[in-house]
Amino acid sequence: MEVDKLRILDFYLAFPAELLEIQSFRGFKKYRKYLKAEMNQYERVIDRKRLFFKMEQIQISAMKALVSYSLLDAREFKNGKIKRTDIPLTEQLSLRIQEEFKSNQNLLTLITGPLASLNLYGHLGLKVKTNLIEFKYDAV
Repeated sequence: MEVDKLRILDFYLAFPAELLEIQSFRGFKKYRKYLKAEMNQYERVIDRKRLFFKMEQIQISAMKALVSYSLLDAREFKNGKIKRTDIPLTEQLSLRIQEEFKSNQNLLTLITGPLASLNLYGHLGLKVKTNLIEFKYDAV
């Protein structure tokens, strides 16, 4: 997976109501009702692109930490890709992930399924649909 794709997916994990602002895609319709329940008047994002840009350093630092623990492949990360290594997660982290999945099953299924399956590039890609990252100069 590309680093930028993971950054976009992470943004929507942090701000799920913002999923209602992107262009629809295959598999999205059945999750719309769950997203409306996620909306919170105090979670209004005024400038999505600016917030996404400000999150970049935190996201990259988190990815570098995972690389330093050998959970992500360092060579792939240098090439702008994210690849999980064979190093097992700690039991505590595995339990925390399972708990999070149980409490946000619909959101995580949408993000890791239909949204993650979109290509990052192209006229139907994640960059175009979300409009979080500039895409018009991408080589396709």
